[in-house]
Amino acid sequence: MNKIHLKLSILVGVFLVFTVLITFGAEYIVRVDQMELGKIKSENTKNGWVSISNLEYGEKYTVETRTVYGKTGYFEQYEAIFKTNDEIVAKILGTNKQNRVSIILYMYYDPKNPSVKTFTFDNTEMVILDNNFVIPHFEMMLKTPSPVFTILIPQALFDPSKTEKASGTAQLKRTADGRYILTYEGLQITIVTDKSGIVTMEYSNGITVERVKK
Repeated sequence: MNKIHLKLSILVGVFLVFTVLITFGAEYIVRVDQMELGKIKSENTKNGWVSISNLEYGEKYTVETRTVYGKTGYFEQYEAIFKTNDEIVAKILGTNKQNRVSIILYMYYDPKNPSVKTFTFDNTEMVILDNNFVIPHFEMMLKTPSPVFTILIPQALFDPSKTEKASGTAQLKRTADGRYILTYEGLQITIVTDKSGIVTMEYSNGITVERVKK
């Protein structure tokens, strides 16, 4: 790993310490039908949107993210740490600057020597939609609504077979006051909001995300 990658890894490591100090303002529960998959906590801080997803798919899976947005509503910095059973297995560092989006993936097959991959995109007007129910990404999308978005799903880049689907076009439709439908790659998400933000997100595959505290 070269010096640049080492510095970036340190930055993400600093973020890991930072998230422990957050007092979260919103909490959500994730269910498939009546079965609980986990919980999500999110907060809009002076250092960006912070979110922690604690899920369980046979084993404990945690995603800690921080996303900083610019005045245009598009992200400027995105950091994510992935843990399985409390062990770091991957990290993502994303930046949007100098007319280019850069995504760096760290995969910890060897804890002392992570594998590193870098992806770049020329389109800087990309909306990150983390596929681990990171509420802030959806909150920001609704703050700057558009009928059509170019979205980026950074986690898809970990799987070579899904790289082509990491970026694509999504449609957003407002069906009533505080009610939206987002569609992408055949998946439909019905989003309900109130003055405090997102209340529920119902996925067409049976998953429901519901706010339990604000």
